[in-house]
Amino acid sequence: MALDHGALNIPLNKRGNIDAQLDRYKATEAKKARADRKEQSASTAKLRIQAKQLFAHVTDERIAELATKCQVTPAAIRKQIKSDAHWQPGLVILLLAPRA
Repeated sequence: MALDHGALNIPLNKRGNIDAQLDRYKATEAKKARADRKEQSASTAKLRIQAKQLFAHVTDERIAELATKCQVTPAAIRKQIKSDAHWQPGLVILLLAPRA
């Protein structure tokens, strides 16, 4: 990037405070990031509730079907789905949602 020699000849006190501009920009970006995290957290909380409700109402037949498909015991698949209902609620919703 080339230097603008016209801007270099202007005294520092008349150029503006670049540090203040950067601080304002960083504060704005941090505020946006905080809002995005808060929105994502609320969305995940809703998905967790839905996934845990689906897990609570899953039938033994569906658990046995999934256990056979994954070649694990029904207890192991139940434990994994219960864990995933918290950590990966979208996955559990796709897995346990009523099929049409």
